[in-house]
Amino acid sequence: MKDIVYAVRGVLVNKEKLLCIKNKTERIGYYDLPGGEIENGETPYIACVREFKEETGIYVKEASYKGTIIIKLEDRIINLKIFLVEKYSGNNIDEFDENYSMWLDIKEYLAKEKLYANSIILTDFFYNILKGDREFEIDLEVDEFDKIQTLNFKYV
Repeated sequence: MKDIVYAVRGVLVNKEKLLCIKNKTERIGYYDLPGGEIENGETPYIACVREFKEETGIYVKEASYKGTIIIKLEDRIINLKIFLVEKYSGNNIDEFDENYSMWLDIKEYLAKEKLYANSIILTDFFYNILKGDREFEIDLEVDEFDKIQTLNFKYV
């Protein structure tokens, strides 16, 4: 039986720019969305607020839960709760202990070679889902290079 890791990711888009991070400790050079593991006693929402502050310097004032992405890897399963950040304060994005944070054009972000599989959420198909009112679930299997092998989508 594979271990299950529960984590969050936040999506913040402002004027077609996406707030993202670039790792500098684990998986060096990979781009991702702000987020991380849910700690004991935390709700997914609180984890999203905490991780955003730690990785970007931005304080999330309001975010809505949009759905779940379940990523099946060879050695574990990652259960990601996805939030759309709607209100925030601060813009101290810069370098942090584990990452750099930055605003990138969505197309520029998607063109990066080192992206995690959860970047599927930024395709045109998914961006519309983020703006919708229905919750979703995406179930995907990836290989050792973070390339998607199977993808299943449904509204829940």
